[in-house]
Amino acid sequence: MSTPGFVPPEFNLPLSWVGPEGIGEQPFDDAAPPEALEIEGDDPSVALRRTLGLFATGVTIITTRLGEQVHGMTANAFMSVSLEPPLVLISVDRRTKMCGLLHEGSTYGVSVLCEGQSTLSDRFAGRPGSEAAEPRFDLIHDTPLVEGALAGFVAKVVRSYWGGDHSLFLGRVEFARTGAGTPLLFHGGRYERLGSANGA
Repeated sequence: MSTPGFVPPEFNLPLSWVGPEGIGEQPFDDAAPPEALEIEGDDPSVALRRTLGLFATGVTIITTRLGEQVHGMTANAFMSVSLEPPLVLISVDRRTKMCGLLHEGSTYGVSVLCEGQSTLSDRFAGRPGSEAAEPRFDLIHDTPLVEGALAGFVAKVVRSYWGGDHSLFLGRVEFARTGAGTPLLFHGGRYERLGSANGA
Protein backbone atom coordinates (compact mmCIF):
# COMPACT_ATOMS: atom_id res chain seq x y z
CA MET A 1 0.00 0.00 0.00
CA SER A 2 1.46 3.36 -1.07
CA THR A 3 1.97 6.24 1.32
CA PRO A 4 1.29 9.76 -0.04
CA GLY A 5 4.53 11.55 -0.83
CA PHE A 6 6.57 8.36 -0.55
CA VAL A 7 9.15 7.69 -3.27
CA PRO A 8 9.95 3.97 -3.51
CA PRO A 9 13.58 2.96 -2.89
CA GLU A 10 14.11 1.91 -6.50
CA PHE A 11 14.23 5.60 -7.39
CA ASN A 12 17.27 6.08 -5.16
CA LEU A 13 19.53 5.19 -8.06
CA PRO A 14 23.22 6.12 -8.31
CA LEU A 15 22.57 8.42 -11.26
CA SER A 16 20.64 10.80 -9.01
CA TRP A 17 21.94 12.21 -5.76
CA VAL A 18 21.02 14.87 -3.25
CA GLY A 19 23.81 17.17 -2.13
CA PRO A 20 24.00 20.38 -0.09
CA GLU A 21 22.41 22.35 -2.92
CA GLY A 22 19.60 19.84 -3.47
CA ILE A 23 19.15 17.27 -6.18
CA GLY A 24 21.88 16.78 -8.72
CA GLU A 25 22.80 14.54 -11.62
CA GLN A 26 25.78 12.46 -12.49
CA PRO A 27 26.43 10.34 -15.57
CA PHE A 28 27.24 6.65 -15.60
CA ASP A 29 30.91 7.30 -14.85
CA ASP A 30 31.66 3.63 -14.26
CA ALA A 31 29.88 2.38 -17.36
CA ALA A 32 31.85 0.66 -20.10
CA PRO A 33 32.65 2.84 -23.14
CA PRO A 34 29.86 2.55 -25.71
CA GLU A 35 30.46 0.75 -28.95
CA ALA A 36 30.32 2.73 -32.18
CA LEU A 37 26.80 3.50 -33.39
CA GLU A 38 25.78 1.38 -36.35
CA ILE A 39 23.19 3.14 -38.49
CA GLU A 40 22.73 3.64 -42.21
CA GLY A 41 23.50 7.11 -43.55
CA ASP A 42 26.45 9.41 -44.18
CA ASP A 43 25.95 11.45 -40.99
CA PRO A 44 25.14 9.14 -38.05
CA SER A 45 23.59 11.88 -35.90
CA VAL A 46 21.28 13.03 -38.71
CA ALA A 47 20.39 9.44 -39.57
CA LEU A 48 19.64 8.65 -35.92
CA ARG A 49 17.42 11.72 -35.56
CA ARG A 50 15.55 10.77 -38.74
CA THR A 51 15.09 7.18 -37.56
CA LEU A 52 13.89 8.21 -34.10
CA GLY A 53 11.47 10.62 -35.78
CA LEU A 54 9.59 7.69 -37.28
CA PHE A 55 8.14 7.04 -33.83
CA ALA A 56 4.87 8.98 -33.89
CA THR A 57 4.13 11.02 -30.76
CA GLY A 58 1.78 13.60 -29.43
CA VAL A 59 2.91 17.21 -28.99
CA THR A 60 3.06 18.97 -25.62
CA ILE A 61 4.00 22.34 -24.23
CA ILE A 62 5.99 22.17 -21.01
CA THR A 63 5.49 25.20 -18.76
CA THR A 64 6.69 26.58 -15.48
CA ARG A 65 6.42 29.93 -13.72
CA LEU A 66 9.15 32.12 -12.31
CA GLY A 67 7.72 35.11 -10.48
CA GLU A 68 5.15 36.64 -12.81
CA GLN A 69 6.77 35.24 -15.95
CA VAL A 70 5.64 32.08 -17.74
CA HIS A 71 8.30 29.96 -19.42
CA GLY A 72 7.36 27.31 -21.96
CA MET A 73 8.81 24.98 -24.55
CA THR A 74 7.47 22.49 -27.09
CA ALA A 75 8.30 18.86 -26.39
CA ASN A 76 7.23 15.41 -27.52
CA ALA A 77 9.32 13.49 -24.97
CA PHE A 78 6.62 13.00 -22.34
CA MET A 79 5.47 9.73 -20.84
CA SER A 80 3.36 8.17 -18.13
CA VAL A 81 5.47 6.27 -15.58
CA SER A 82 3.10 5.08 -12.87
CA LEU A 83 -0.53 5.28 -11.80
CA GLU A 84 0.16 4.58 -8.12
CA PRO A 85 1.85 6.76 -7.18
CA PRO A 86 0.90 9.01 -10.13
CA LEU A 87 4.18 9.76 -11.91
CA VAL A 88 5.08 11.26 -15.30
CA LEU A 89 8.41 12.02 -16.93
CA ILE A 90 9.68 14.70 -19.31
CA SER A 91 12.98 14.89 -21.17
CA VAL A 92 14.48 18.38 -21.55
CA ASP A 93 17.50 19.47 -23.58
CA ARG A 94 20.22 20.55 -21.16
CA ARG A 95 20.95 23.65 -23.28
CA THR A 96 17.47 25.10 -22.77
CA LYS A 97 16.47 27.67 -20.18
CA MET A 98 13.71 25.33 -19.03
CA CYS A 99 16.28 22.79 -17.90
CA GLY A 100 17.85 25.35 -15.57
CA LEU A 101 14.46 26.28 -14.09
CA LEU A 102 13.43 22.79 -13.03
CA HIS A 103 14.72 21.22 -9.82
CA GLU A 104 13.51 19.04 -6.96
CA GLY A 105 10.38 20.56 -5.47
CA SER A 106 9.55 22.78 -8.47
CA THR A 107 6.43 22.18 -10.53
CA TYR A 108 5.91 21.93 -14.25
CA GLY A 109 2.84 21.82 -16.45
CA VAL A 110 2.30 19.53 -19.42
CA SER A 111 -0.34 20.57 -21.95
CA VAL A 112 -1.19 17.97 -24.61
CA LEU A 113 -2.06 19.91 -27.76
CA CYS A 114 -5.11 19.52 -30.01
CA GLU A 115 -4.75 19.34 -33.77
CA GLY A 116 -5.74 23.01 -34.07
CA GLN A 117 -2.88 24.18 -31.83
CA SER A 118 0.08 23.60 -34.16
CA THR A 119 0.78 27.37 -34.27
CA LEU A 120 1.24 27.33 -30.49
CA SER A 121 3.63 24.42 -30.86
CA ASP A 122 5.61 26.44 -33.41
CA ARG A 123 5.61 29.47 -31.12
CA PHE A 124 7.13 27.57 -28.19
CA ALA A 125 9.56 25.78 -30.48
CA GLY A 126 10.86 29.19 -31.59
CA ARG A 127 10.02 28.68 -35.25
CA PRO A 128 10.13 31.87 -37.37
CA GLY A 129 6.76 33.32 -38.33
CA SER A 130 4.92 31.91 -35.33
CA GLU A 131 5.11 35.06 -33.19
CA ALA A 132 1.48 35.94 -33.91
CA ALA A 133 0.21 32.91 -31.98
CA GLU A 134 -0.88 34.29 -28.62
CA PRO A 135 -1.04 31.65 -25.89
CA ARG A 136 -3.56 31.86 -23.08
CA PHE A 137 -2.98 30.07 -19.78
CA ASP A 138 -4.96 28.83 -16.81
CA LEU A 139 -3.03 28.99 -13.56
CA ILE A 140 -3.41 25.72 -11.65
CA HIS A 141 -1.44 25.13 -8.43
CA ASP A 142 0.58 28.22 -9.38
CA THR A 143 1.55 26.45 -12.63
CA PRO A 144 0.41 27.58 -16.12
CA LEU A 145 -1.48 25.19 -18.40
CA VAL A 146 -2.38 26.03 -22.00
CA GLU A 147 -6.02 26.97 -22.38
CA GLY A 148 -7.99 24.68 -24.69
CA ALA A 149 -5.46 21.84 -24.66
CA LEU A 150 -6.57 18.23 -25.05
CA ALA A 151 -5.18 17.34 -21.61
CA GLY A 152 -3.22 19.04 -18.87
CA PHE A 153 -1.07 17.89 -15.98
CA VAL A 154 0.67 19.65 -13.12
CA ALA A 155 3.55 17.68 -11.60
CA LYS A 156 6.08 18.32 -8.86
CA VAL A 157 9.66 17.25 -9.56
CA VAL A 158 10.67 14.40 -7.22
CA ARG A 159 13.83 13.28 -9.04
CA SER A 160 16.02 14.38 -11.93
CA TYR A 161 18.26 12.06 -13.92
CA TRP A 162 21.17 12.44 -16.28
CA GLY A 163 20.26 11.52 -19.85
CA GLY A 164 23.24 12.49 -21.99
CA ASP A 165 22.46 15.81 -23.67
CA HIS A 166 19.06 15.84 -21.91
CA SER A 167 17.86 15.81 -18.31
CA LEU A 168 14.94 13.66 -17.23
CA PHE A 169 12.50 15.09 -14.69
CA LEU A 170 10.31 12.64 -12.83
CA GLY A 171 7.20 14.39 -11.55
CA ARG A 172 4.43 13.38 -9.17
CA VAL A 173 1.11 14.43 -10.68
CA GLU A 174 -0.81 16.87 -8.49
CA PHE A 175 -3.52 17.81 -10.98
CA ALA A 176 -4.90 16.40 -14.24
CA ARG A 177 -7.72 17.42 -16.56
CA THR A 178 -9.08 16.52 -19.97
CA GLY A 179 -10.42 18.72 -22.74
CA ALA A 180 -12.23 18.15 -26.03
CA GLY A 181 -10.80 17.52 -29.46
CA THR A 182 -8.37 15.25 -31.27
CA PRO A 183 -4.61 15.16 -30.71
CA LEU A 184 -1.92 16.92 -32.69
CA LEU A 185 0.65 14.32 -33.76
CA PHE A 186 4.28 14.57 -34.83
CA HIS A 187 5.90 12.06 -37.18
CA GLY A 188 8.83 12.17 -39.58
CA GLY A 189 9.65 15.78 -38.74
CA ARG A 190 6.19 17.17 -39.45
CA TYR A 191 2.75 17.47 -37.91
CA GLU A 192 0.21 14.76 -38.57
CA ARG A 193 -3.45 14.32 -37.76
CA LEU A 194 -5.40 11.17 -36.98
CA GLY A 195 -6.48 9.59 -40.24
CA SER A 196 -4.40 11.93 -42.43
CA ALA A 197 -2.44 10.48 -45.31
CA ASN A 198 0.00 13.28 -46.05
CA GLY A 199 0.25 15.20 -42.77
CA ALA A 200 0.11 18.96 -42.28
